[in-house]
Amino acid sequence: MVMLEKMQNDEFKKEVVDLKKGYAEEKVKAGTWTEEEAMQKSEETFRYLLPDGLSTNNHYFLSIFDQAAKINIGYFWYHFDPEQSQKEAFIYNFVIYETERGKGFGKKAITALERHLKGTGVKKLSLHVFGHNERAIHLYRRMKFSTTDLHMSKHL
Repeated sequence: MVMLEKMQNDEFKKEVVDLKKGYAEEKVKAGTWTEEEAMQKSEETFRYLLPDGLSTNNHYFLSIFDQAAKINIGYFWYHFDPEQSQKEAFIYNFVIYETERGKGFGKKAITALERHLKGTGVKKLSLHVFGHNERAIHLYRRMKFSTTDLHMSKHL
């Protein structure tokens, strides 16, 4: 069983460093950015998305805990604007820490997030996943997410 709790500031400060680095690496792997520009562009992206850090309006960070072991196993970052007519939340990032992967926590965490979001008025949950992240794509398909758009590219 997993439990979601509001992320604390000290955890946010630690996670955002890894998040920026990981995002830069994913954009390079996807062929969107060069290695030389990736960190700068990642920093710019996060300054734009989270101008007030953990306190940025309508952005939420939830730590994921394994209740049995009483340990933090990952987190969600999502955006939800309650004034938006679609009542849609968007997952910016979902992490299960490497040491906790393959134990079924991904499915349990998404189920817990869905329960949490239904209680806040959310009607639809969306996300982006990099095409090379087959493990995540498999999980999202198992959790009944459907492809709504497909961005493709070809190196020439």
